[in-house]
Amino acid sequence: MGWLSQLFSRRRRYNDLSVSVQEHLEEKIDELMEEGMSRKDAEHAARKQFGNVLLTEQRGREAWQWQSVELFFADIRYAARQLWKSRGITVVVVLMLALGIGAATAVFSVAYGVLVNPFPYRDVKELATPRLCSPEDTRCFWDDYTPSEFLEIQQKTDIFQGVTASTVGNVTLTGDGEAQQIRGNYITANTFDVLGVQPMLGRSPNDADVSADHEEVAVLSNRYWLSHFGGSQAVVGKVITVDGHARTVIGVMPPRFLWRGADVYLPVAITPVQEIEGHSRLTLVGRVRPGVTDVQAAGELQPLFNDFVKQDPHRHPKNLRIGGLMPFAEMFQSGLAGTLYLLLGAVLVLLLIACVNVSSLLLARAVRREHEFVLRAAIGASRLRLFRQVIVESLLLMAISVPMAILFAYGGLNAMLHLVPEGTIPDEALIALNVPVLLVSIGMAVFSVLVFGVSPAWHSANPRLAAALTSVRSTGSHAHRRLLNGFVVAEIALSLALMTLAGLMMRSMISVEKVPVLFQPEHTLMMRVPLSPQRYPKDEDKIRFFSELQKQIQNVPGVKAVTLDAELPFLWGYGSRIQLGSQPFQRNDYSNLHMVTPEYLAMSGLRMMEGHFIDEREISVHAHDAVVTQDFVTHYFPAGNAVGQTFKMVDASRADKELTENTFTIVGIIQNLPIHPGYRENYPHMFIPYTVAPVMDTLVIATNLPAENLLQPVRKVVAAMDKDQPVTDAMALRQLLERYGYAGPRFALMLFGTFAASALLLCLIGIYGVFSFATSRRTQEIGVRMALGADRGDVIWMVLRQACGLAALGIAVGLPLAFVAAGFAKSQLFQTSQYDPVTFALVMCTLPLLAVVGTWLPARRAAAVDPMVALRTE
Repeated sequence: MGWLSQLFSRRRRYNDLSVSVQEHLEEKIDELMEEGMSRKDAEHAARKQFGNVLLTEQRGREAWQWQSVELFFADIRYAARQLWKSRGITVVVVLMLALGIGAATAVFSVAYGVLVNPFPYRDVKELATPRLCSPEDTRCFWDDYTPSEFLEIQQKTDIFQGVTASTVGNVTLTGDGEAQQIRGNYITANTFDVLGVQPMLGRSPNDADVSADHEEVAVLSNRYWLSHFGGSQAVVGKVITVDGHARTVIGVMPPRFLWRGADVYLPVAITPVQEIEGHSRLTLVGRVRPGVTDVQAAGELQPLFNDFVKQDPHRHPKNLRIGGLMPFAEMFQSGLAGTLYLLLGAVLVLLLIACVNVSSLLLARAVRREHEFVLRAAIGASRLRLFRQVIVESLLLMAISVPMAILFAYGGLNAMLHLVPEGTIPDEALIALNVPVLLVSIGMAVFSVLVFGVSPAWHSANPRLAAALTSVRSTGSHAHRRLLNGFVVAEIALSLALMTLAGLMMRSMISVEKVPVLFQPEHTLMMRVPLSPQRYPKDEDKIRFFSELQKQIQNVPGVKAVTLDAELPFLWGYGSRIQLGSQPFQRNDYSNLHMVTPEYLAMSGLRMMEGHFIDEREISVHAHDAVVTQDFVTHYFPAGNAVGQTFKMVDASRADKELTENTFTIVGIIQNLPIHPGYRENYPHMFIPYTVAPVMDTLVIATNLPAENLLQPVRKVVAAMDKDQPVTDAMALRQLLERYGYAGPRFALMLFGTFAASALLLCLIGIYGVFSFATSRRTQEIGVRMALGADRGDVIWMVLRQACGLAALGIAVGLPLAFVAAGFAKSQLFQTSQYDPVTFALVMCTLPLLAVVGTWLPARRAAAVDPMVALRTE
């Protein structure tokens, strides 16, 4: 343990060594004085004979080892003093590094959880479904299948190890307390085996569980188990009632497993029937056998799909082609994917701006310290010794920045998750700080800090710089000045791209909020009352229920009017394809279908342009009459005279109601409905009596009071009519619009706006720092100019002219980047061109102003210099 004793006693030993050396020196002085020398001459002679006292002490310390440790701690102390001495630059650099690293880590962590690893299934790359392609579609797609089609694919192909089917929808849970509507997923018994995830509690279903003579079973999601059963393990074996069927709970899934967002998984047997539990379409996912190629899969599937097209030509497009297999991740891609890809690019640009800014400040600081490093090299410091000092200083700077960057990343990640619109992140995605991403971001920052921190040490040992010892002040080499100017240009160019994205998002958000809303948002209550087909199997039962419900709600104090619709207005559309006579129809040529009551017209404030709206007579006789919008007429009847014309709804069977007569007569034309930001196309609309195909489940209630005040009274009316009937999505229209309509554009605007503001701030700091340094280095030159007759205005204009020139160059470099970024943002914009001239003009005017603001103070400071003082300045 002698080395440990040396480590902790080294300070005392070093002091003892200094005392011993001083004693030897004093003894020599005394000897020389005894020989007759004076004190002064004796001291001079003794020191000459003894040699360099400090060097002797240093060599003695080296004999006691721990030299490298001593030098390391000395470097840290010296670096800390240097950073404290220039604490203004230190604080700015630390904050910029923390902002860049933190923002990049937060966004990349979300992207990793959403885009790279969103699913908890085993070998998710092996899961796939048939990829369908058609000349009528610009992109290939996947589809749902009838039970008989699913069985054919399962039984007549050999490309999958296992194939599972699922169909999701709302189910009603009754028995204990108030009826609940939860999300159910009807699945095949092998689903958990195919996906490769087993229950954490209980067991998975098997083929016996779906046999005709076996009791029905259910598996709960972890989320529903915790929220409704308190995490009790006694839930296994408990009987619950789902849509009137008693089912025994046999298992609980792990926390991250939420296959298609379900609360409960309901195993069923797949047989070649029209519907299974009221669902006629099944989603197919299979685990692909090793070695199966897209060509092989297409070869086996194409004959089957040719038969499917012949059997149901209305549902399948002509010339349907199998394009191989579509990976699972592509099937269920997040609705946030487009925005995230843009954000990844934006945050990378922000990190680059931060690194460029740090580099410019460190380079300016390095030029200022060049004289110091040359001096140290001249008195014997090796290049390696100077390198080590600068590296320690740079690493200390990073050591201060990293904890702050982690705090920024943690806070930014939580803020993003609070802003993310509902339903855009996969339910199973695990979002957490990503350590590899954090390390990569730190690596980029370390590279910038080291490269431009080491620069002065690299040049310091160059003999040609010996002249710097006699110079008054280092202004930096021509290469340094060009590099600093290049940093300013790069910052402006990158900021231009980010500001353009933010400006486009702002214009898009303005367009979104300008879209008129037909109903009064604060005085309109929306809710769904989904009737179960098991409990209300006949159309007459549904019509009778909603007719009575309207009457009772109309009598609630504060209610002005009530109407029905098939979907929540302006947020989701219930589409149907249109066919005129025997003419062929386009597969993607949809119109939005509304199943309404006569009250809809007055409540919406829409105007009839021709004919009349749906009336009570048409409601009572279930008339096949329709009211269409002006754009419907323009699209299908360009010659006019639409009233009295007929059309067919080709796939009206999608309404879970096979119409024996699908021909409708146009009795009125109404003004166009506003397009909602959730739609990528402005579909035409048509209105029919809700009694023709009673699949509507949405109530629209106009109120005299704030809509929230009537939520409970209306719920009580529904419960009084049917205590087991759930009510869902009950909220004021304003809340609905905020949650589903405006949340997405606001999320994009908030993040891109934050990044753009951060980029502007960093750019401003960078411009100020570079020009403040440059003008301080030109003090003598400015003094000479002013002594020769230049006034303050000339000096200010000289500095500003240089800044404006760099800004113009930055804009020229940044414009192509901005155009590319705007092109990627096209799909995220609403009624806004990606090349919006107003946005580009504002951004191009803002950056020169930013350059002027950043250089104004350095220019004024330079102009205020006294020429005589400047000429005498060393």
